[in-house]
Amino acid sequence: MKNAIKVKNVTKIYKIFSSSYSRAIDAVGIPVKHKEFVALDDVSLDFKEGECYAILGKNGSGKSTLLKIITGVVAPTSGSVKVDGRISAMLELTSGFNGDLTGIENVYMKALTMGIGTQEIESRMQEIIDFADIGDHINQPFRTYSSGMKARIGFAVAVNVDPDILIVDEVLAVGDDIFKMKCVDKMSEFRREGKTILFVSHSLHTVKAFCTRGAWINKGKVQIKGSLGDVVVAYEEFLKSERSRVRAEAKKAGENGMPKQRGISKRDLVQTKGFAFSHLGDSRGSKFMYGEDIAWEFTYEVKSKDIGELTACFTVRDSEGAPILILDKRRYHIDNSLGVHTVRFVLNDPKLLAGKYLLSGELWELDSGCSFGYSGKRAFSVRQTEYFGTGTVHLDHMLYVDGESIAPASQSEPDSSSTLEQTYEIE
Repeated sequence: MKNAIKVKNVTKIYKIFSSSYSRAIDAVGIPVKHKEFVALDDVSLDFKEGECYAILGKNGSGKSTLLKIITGVVAPTSGSVKVDGRISAMLELTSGFNGDLTGIENVYMKALTMGIGTQEIESRMQEIIDFADIGDHINQPFRTYSSGMKARIGFAVAVNVDPDILIVDEVLAVGDDIFKMKCVDKMSEFRREGKTILFVSHSLHTVKAFCTRGAWINKGKVQIKGSLGDVVVAYEEFLKSERSRVRAEAKKAGENGMPKQRGISKRDLVQTKGFAFSHLGDSRGSKFMYGEDIAWEFTYEVKSKDIGELTACFTVRDSEGAPILILDKRRYHIDNSLGVHTVRFVLNDPKLLAGKYLLSGELWELDSGCSFGYSGKRAFSVRQTEYFGTGTVHLDHMLYVDGESIAPASQSEPDSSSTLEQTYEIE
C-alpha cells in the first residue's frame, strides 16, 4: 500500500519575542534577541492510502502544527512533506470566510482558495447546500450566522469537494447532535471509498470506533506509532501518570505551607457545593412520588482560567448499585468562565417504581479527563399509591386481543385508613 502522505524528519521552531515591536524588526531582517519554542522535533510519519489515522496528544503537543505543515499553511523549519492527492482540511472551519458575503458567495470563495475551479464547485453546489442544511440563511451575510451555522458551511464545503485526503481536527466538537451524526456518516462513507483520513480528537471513544492506526505526540516528539490499540493504551497510561503527578505536586505544595488541596478537583480549579434534591413548590427533600419530576441543583465555582471544556453528567443506580442510566459525560457542555454558576438537572416523568435509588454526579474537564464530583451516591426514594408490578421502571404499554384494546383492571381509590402508600414506600 503506497503512502498518501509522507512526513520525513520534520522540525518546526517558532521564535518567541518579548514584544510585537521586536517581532516586526526581525521580520524586516534585523536580528533581534529571542527565545525558541520547538513545536515539532524530527517527526517522521507515513500515512497509507485508505487508512483512518488518529493523532493523539494533549493541547500544545504539536498536533495542530503537524497538520498545518501537511496542508501547507505553515512551512517546516527543516524536513520534508510529500502529499499524493487532493487535501481537504478541517482545521478551523470558519477561517477564510468573509462576513459581508452571503453563504453561497463564501462557498465559491472558499473553493477557490482550495484550488477548486468555478465549474466544479457549481456542479457540487446543491450537495453543499443540502449538506449544510441552513435553509434560506444560505443567501444571507455570513456575519449574521451563528457559530453552528458557520461550522456547517465550513464542513459542507470540505467534505463535498471530493478530496483524496481528509484532515479533521476536533471539528466534531461543534454543532448539534444531528449534524455531528451527519458528519460521522460522511467520514464513514469516505473510509469505505478508500480515502485517507487524518483524525485529531480528544474523545478516545470516537477515535477507537473510527481509526485503525495512530500516533501519540508529546512535546513535539512522536512517543509511539502503529496499531491504534497500542497507541491508545500508552496514551491513556500517560494521562493517568500526568494526573497523579499533578496531585502529588498539589499535595507537596500543601506540605510546604501553601493552602492544602484535596486533589485538583476542589481548591484551585473547580469547586462544587450546595447540592440538594428539589421539588416544585415544596421541600420534601429526597422523597418523590411515582411519576413526579426528580430534580437536583448545585453550584460550581471555576477558579482557574486554564480550565478547558467542562461538561456535566450523572448516574442513577438502584439500591444494589446496578446502573439504571449512566449519562454520556460529553453530552452537556457547561460554562467554564471564572465565577460561580448554578446547575439544575430534571428527570421528567421518570416512572421509577417504588424503591431506593442512588445518584452520583460529576463535572468533567475534557482536555485532562479530570472529574469534579458534586454528588457521591446520594440516596433518594420513590413511593407509589398504585401497584404496577415489580422491577425498577414502569414501561408504558397496551394490550390488544383480537384487535381490541384491553384496559388494565381498575384500582380502587385508597380510603383515609389505607396503608397502600406506606406499603410501597421503601426507606
